[in-house]
Amino acid sequence: MHKVEGIENLHGHEYDRIKKTVKDGELIVTGEKIVEERAEGLGGSFTYCTLGAPVALDKILSGETLPSYEGIGAALFHMATNRALDPAAVREADFYLGATEGQHVWLIYKPDLDWLKSPEAALTLKRARAFAKTDPDKRHLVFAPARYVSQTMLAEQNIPVEFVPLPFALYRIDRS
Repeated sequence: MHKVEGIENLHGHEYDRIKKTVKDGELIVTGEKIVEERAEGLGGSFTYCTLGAPVALDKILSGETLPSYEGIGAALFHMATNRALDPAAVREADFYLGATEGQHVWLIYKPDLDWLKSPEAALTLKRARAFAKTDPDKRHLVFAPARYVSQTMLAEQNIPVEFVPLPFALYRIDRS
C-alpha cells in the first residue's frame, strides 16, 4: 500500500483518476485521463469503395453463373489498362467499355452461354472497322470469345484493332 500511495503522490497530478484493481491476486494501479478533445488525423487518406458482384472464376468454369457485362468488363478493363472502369463511359449495347489516353477498350459479351457460342459474339472485319471508325487515331483493344478476322488482315487494311480472346473456358463450358 505504501508503494501505491507513493505512486499517487508522485504521479496523481498527471491523471484525472488513479484506478486500483486486484486481478488474480495482483494489485494493478492505472492512471486514467479524460479526453475531451479529438486529435486531428495523422495525414494520409482513406478511400471507401463499393464493389460490384464478384467475378468468381470457379463458378464460371462450372457453368453455375456468368458475370454481368459490367462485372467482367471492370475486371478486363483494369487488367488491360491498370485503371478503374468508369461506369458512365460504358455502352453495353455498343460493346464499349471505355478509353485511356492511347486506346479504346471494347468487350463483345453478353451473360448468355448460347449467345457466347454463336457467331454474333465474334469479332468480324465489319465490327472491327466500326470500332476503329469511332476514333481512327487511337488503338482499339477488343475482348471477344472468338474472331473471324486475322490480326494480319487488320494490319494490312490499317485497322488499329487488336483482338484479345476471352478465357477459353468462359464460352466453352461443358454443362453435361
